[in-house]
Amino acid sequence: MNISIEVTENILEYLDKKVQSGFYKSRSEAVREAIRDMIQRDLKELMESKGITLENLDTLRGEVADELVKKKFGRRHSD
Repeated sequence: MNISIEVTENILEYLDKKVQSGFYKSRSEAVREAIRDMIQRDLKELMESKGITLENLDTLRGEVADELVKKKFGRRHSD
């Protein structure tokens, strides 16, 4: 899907330098990366607001997975 955005000359020059340096293949790739970073930052803030940190995420995943297995297969499979 295509969108059109307006940016300042400074931003355009910055994007072009990133592309010219080989860091990105195109302006679009650079903008997509910036949006992904924004999404990741927002998700991290949301997780932290709920008391979830990146450090305890694996532990929480394991606990949730254990509960799902228990619900699906009953206690006889998890013991």
